Amino acid sequence: MIAMTVVDPVSSAAVSIHGFMALRPYAAMVAVRHLQRTVLVGSQKGGVGKSSIVSAAAAMIAATGRKVLVVDADQQANLTESDLGADGDGGRSLAMALQYGTPLDPVRGVRSNLDLVAGGPQLAVVGPAIATQGGSKVHDNLAASLGSLILAERYDLVLIDSGHGDVSLLRVLLQIARYLIVPTKDDDASLHGVELIASLYLQARANGALIQLLGVVLFDANPRAKVRNQDVVSQVADLLRGSGAEPFEAFIRSDKAAAVDLRNEHLTPAELVEAARVDQQQRIRMLRSLDKKPRTRLWSRDPSGLAADYQCLTKEILRRIATAERNRASRAVVS
Repeated sequence: MIAMTVVDPVSSAAVSIHGFMALRPYAAMVAVRHLQRTVLVGSQKGGVGKSSIVSAAAAMIAATGRKVLVVDADQQANLTESDLGADGDGGRSLAMALQYGTPLDPVRGVRSNLDLVAGGPQLAVVGPAIATQGGSKVHDNLAASLGSLILAERYDLVLIDSGHGDVSLLRVLLQIARYLIVPTKDDDASLHGVELIASLYLQARANGALIQLLGVVLFDANPRAKVRNQDVVSQVADLLRGSGAEPFEAFIRSDKAAAVDLRNEHLTPAELVEAARVDQQQRIRMLRSLDKKPRTRLWSRDPSGLAADYQCLTKEILRRIATAERNRASRAVVS
């Protein structure tokens, strides 16, 4: 097992992670299909943390030296514009690839080792295109374009953020991706969203998709509400019964101040920890000086707990991918 180093957002120290899969460099992947490490973070409910999880996990994995591609398949482009602060093309490249199979043109270097296929309003044409051409044609177009890009750029992992409103596009993404992660809040509407995408997932599997459900993750949870959180996890476990997946042990806590800073400043959680430290130092210096001029400041005081949540979730995602790959390898040997 190869060890992988991840920057600890709490202590800013490098920690060595063993026993979950250290993502092997692309050149070391043997007999693995080029879409094999494509992870869809999806839900039919908005505001449950899809883009937040994609940006945080992608940046943390890219920080280890692995090459990561994120795909923003949302017309709102929150991942592109708010989370990563990138200047995209309004979703044009992805829309053209879906409709015509043209090459994808990613925004390169949005972070070190991290590229982005931008989302945006031009994806609005995809739904009518699917209705006209059929889902299988659009699926084939995207599979060819995305597969070619992965092979050319040698990405180790692809993370896709799905929009919640376009069900036809979500169906296509479920056919493309190899893994599915479903985030949810603890309210009834969000849990109903889990049921809805679970139904689409089962339909995709019945239609021959290779996608595998990695699990459901609780987002925007109160870390002190242990009884409530456990009750929600139990409800999710009931929904997943028979799927072979379990709810993620890691969850993402509610931190409203950090959520505002992350999107206003276009930072990842690990970046916010450092920014908050610098902001605190500047605040102390200002108080000690005679300079009382107002300045822009962060709302976050200590976002390290939130960053640690994202790191724990990222580790667990990689462990589950590792387990799935080992199981497939074992079945291949047996057969």
